[in-house]
Amino acid sequence: MIIPVLDFGAAALVFGAFGLVLTHMARRIPNWPRRLCGAILITSMLASVADVLVRSASPRQVGFPLYRAMMVLQSLLSPFPMLLIFAYILWCCGENFRKNRLLYVLCILSALMAACSVLLECTAELGDASLYEMQMGVRAVLLVILSSALAVLTFVAVFRRRKKLTRAQLAMFVLSLFSSRSAVILIMEFLLGCDLISRYLAQQEENERQRTRLAVAQMQPHFLYNTLLSVYYLCAQDAARSQQVIRDFTRYLQSNFTAIGEDKPILFEKELEHTKAYLAVEQACNEGRLFVEFDTPATRFRLPALTLQPIVENAVKHGLSPGLPPLRVSVATQETAGGVRITVEDTGPGFPQPADDAPHTALDNIRQRLKTMCGGTMEIEPREEGGTKVTMFVPRRSS
Repeated sequence: MIIPVLDFGAAALVFGAFGLVLTHMARRIPNWPRRLCGAILITSMLASVADVLVRSASPRQVGFPLYRAMMVLQSLLSPFPMLLIFAYILWCCGENFRKNRLLYVLCILSALMAACSVLLECTAELGDASLYEMQMGVRAVLLVILSSALAVLTFVAVFRRRKKLTRAQLAMFVLSLFSSRSAVILIMEFLLGCDLISRYLAQQEENERQRTRLAVAQMQPHFLYNTLLSVYYLCAQDAARSQQVIRDFTRYLQSNFTAIGEDKPILFEKELEHTKAYLAVEQACNEGRLFVEFDTPATRFRLPALTLQPIVENAVKHGLSPGLPPLRVSVATQETAGGVRITVEDTGPGFPQPADDAPHTALDNIRQRLKTMCGGTMEIEPREEGGTKVTMFVPRRSS
């Protein structure tokens, strides 16, 4: 029986060493939980080795002094993994484990466990085998009582905090309270791996949100600048009409500016209002030169803010150049089996040349946000009659 036990201890050491390497590599996790994980793994490894040594040897094989030292070491190391696991639980719940009273109570119980065990071991009579076995039996009973109290208090504390933990954390913590040292090592490595994966995914999600905010921020000044510039020119042509446009534009900003900065999909109706407000200003500034058609029976779906308006703005910007015929822009939506198709067509000179980087940046932002936030797509192609056709598709799950 000695060889299998030793093999079991060696496996615990190998898994523990792997966990320590994983802890060292987990740079995305803050220092405190990394240190706690490392301490749990180290104490679990040492306690596992001590258990293996005690179970695989006898006083006659190694001598009573060495065997006694092994028993004392086992008693001292036994409660540490559970204490550190509870401290890790408190950290996962957002609590300060340094100021937690229950942790101090658990420390006192652990100290009593170690003190009773060491005291009985040091005062045991080695000469009388029956007396020594009786004293070790008393030691075992005390250890069972105190360790059971330690486990029950920790279980109750974890159960009370179950809503602050993920399901995986709760299951792993409960298992660790009633598992062997080697199992605790594997559980902590699993928790550490889950934490790393969750933090990586959260960081990726935050990066996507930051990219979305940056894309929206890049578009907003462009939209505001062009609109205000159009109003500026209108003031010299028709003061009364410019006042009306400014009033409408101000009301538009008051009611919709919050939606413009959204980093989540908004209703198409709101985006359509953005577009109509912009086109109303442009039509006032370019009377007789800009004609707009809307055919939008499908409006009850969602898409990223500032998706339709920049496309229409791009068509107006490049289609209302001096010397060109009047521009016609049409916006249409169509229900399909898989979602909603939005089409924007214009009769302008066509898609701008690659040397013009600004429109490409805005359109690339729209395409990326459609894909990231809705799983949608966007295609740009020339019209047979001249001009440009932009087709966006929003899947049904985003509608």
